[in-house]
Amino acid sequence: MGLMQEGWLTGASPGGAGWGAGRLLDGMPGVRTGPRCRTSLVTGGGVRVAVTADPGAVGRLHGEMLTAAGAGRWAELAGVAGRAGGGWVVAGRGEELFVCGDLSGAHPVFYTRTAGGVIWSTSIGRLAGEVGAAVDLGMMAAQMAVGPEHWPGRTLYEGIRAVPGGYGLLLTAGGLELVDVRGPQGHLSLAEGAPGFGRALRTAVREPMGAAGGRAGADVSGGLDSSAVAILAAGHGEIRAVTYHDLYCSSEDLDYARRVAGHISIPLHAGEGGEAELPFAWSPGQPGTERPVAMSLVMGQQRRYLGPVARWLAHLTGHGGDVVLDSCSAGFTALVQTGRRREARREVTMWARSRNRSPGQAWRAVTRAADLGHAGSLREAAAAIRRSGPEAFAVPAPWWQWCRTAPFTGWLTPAGRERVAGLLDDTASGVVEERADVAAQWDALRMVGADCRDTLPLATDWGIRPVHPYLDDRVVRAAFAIDPLERRSVTSLKPLLAAAVPKLPGWLTGRMSKGSFSRQLIAGARRRERELAALISTSPFVTGGLVDADRAVAALAGLGGHQSRSLFSVQRLAMACLWLATSESAGDREDGVGGREVVAC
Repeated sequence: MGLMQEGWLTGASPGGAGWGAGRLLDGMPGVRTGPRCRTSLVTGGGVRVAVTADPGAVGRLHGEMLTAAGAGRWAELAGVAGRAGGGWVVAGRGEELFVCGDLSGAHPVFYTRTAGGVIWSTSIGRLAGEVGAAVDLGMMAAQMAVGPEHWPGRTLYEGIRAVPGGYGLLLTAGGLELVDVRGPQGHLSLAEGAPGFGRALRTAVREPMGAAGGRAGADVSGGLDSSAVAILAAGHGEIRAVTYHDLYCSSEDLDYARRVAGHISIPLHAGEGGEAELPFAWSPGQPGTERPVAMSLVMGQQRRYLGPVARWLAHLTGHGGDVVLDSCSAGFTALVQTGRRREARREVTMWARSRNRSPGQAWRAVTRAADLGHAGSLREAAAAIRRSGPEAFAVPAPWWQWCRTAPFTGWLTPAGRERVAGLLDDTASGVVEERADVAAQWDALRMVGADCRDTLPLATDWGIRPVHPYLDDRVVRAAFAIDPLERRSVTSLKPLLAAAVPKLPGWLTGRMSKGSFSRQLIAGARRRERELAALISTSPFVTGGLVDADRAVAALAGLGGHQSRSLFSVQRLAMACLWLATSESAGDREDGVGGREVVAC
């Protein structure tokens, strides 16, 4: 994944009504680009392929791109574009137009049907503004209640669909089709796949370092993901390491961050935050985003620690490392699904005891998830949401489930619960059953990709241009080619990293702990409780009859005590309420719903 820049791409189905805004992309009839969106175009044999990638890389691969596009092998084309480090690829062949982003969805594609045909854009804000789409409050509530992963093709706007990460959009004069471009998955062991993953990660770090002139900022939080990227990048130029710390952050994380900086012989710039930088603070002048993002609540914190790297050409992060390097507890369910019950029972017992949980209760949950499957679990969750009282959702399950209800579910009104249950029932009817850990890794990847994409306007305000090597298509493909069951361990963290990059110090890859921001979030929520309560109580969720303000505000007031389990539901609700307030105030902007349009070209 290369350097981030402003811009956008828009278009329509062949023969459909186009858009008036933007510059027509030479050689691509009907496709328009926004300012500063760089594309490389290759043509031949009546085929046209445009890629938002480095021209040199596109030039080396142009023959493969034209061959794949000419034969209509769209998954192959997406793979070649990913090897070029591209964000989007647009290909025209006769009456067909193929549009595809990256695997994670950090470079998304959105579309909607109109009387004139299908129109699409890489900016959901621009598309929503073009067609006057309203915000879908019911979908927003459902995503906070049970997670966004159950509706990968839905968006927060009525009538606008998303092309899920790992798929492309094929448009013809007669209609549209979603094309699976994910490629081979899960066929390698850890030993077989680790060398390829290591090469891909080193490439995904080296290339943006070169594009930035060998000088980049880097998050060095002390965790494995960002630390590994910084160490690799230090071999290709100058790195300025930054992190954040306050009274509520993990001192162990800071110790590891300093140790990493010492290992590559550079100073660590640790931004020291105070009460003013605690989470849940916002200002009327901060940039709008196209969808709710967590970073909108920590603007002061981000400005504090990113100051030393502001206006550098690139800033490396560890975002996505948790997804590609590891596999979640969905692996226990996958073991049962694949007939390895004895192994699953042993690992569930080890996992539960290490976390002071009941092994028997955990095992029953794992086997029930395997027995019900995805569709059955969604229907069961829908039924529970309809019949259960608010108190039933106060404690989230500590292990992976196909459908995990958050405490926010208990704050819904009866009408809100019925809306969420209905959406789950609708989804269950179209579910394609698959292995739990495979489904979970794609869900997690898309969530991280969407978050990185939607945070970009804020990053522009901080003065940085993020680079996320773990979300690079080459890295994702190399990781997901390894069986998820091979990438997980109940006795170590991220075994793939140590196997793929053996030059990393053992004291880093052997770290078993991981910092938490819970104390910081609770402190911020308690400090700004009055403002948060007002934001929630006057939100469209409450005035529209979906959320009971008294229950939500009571959960907010209980943070720091027995209701701390509601922390992340409070965070997500605050994000959503702030976004709605910002979108309303920005609704008359020329660039569409949600404010400024920024994409990663």
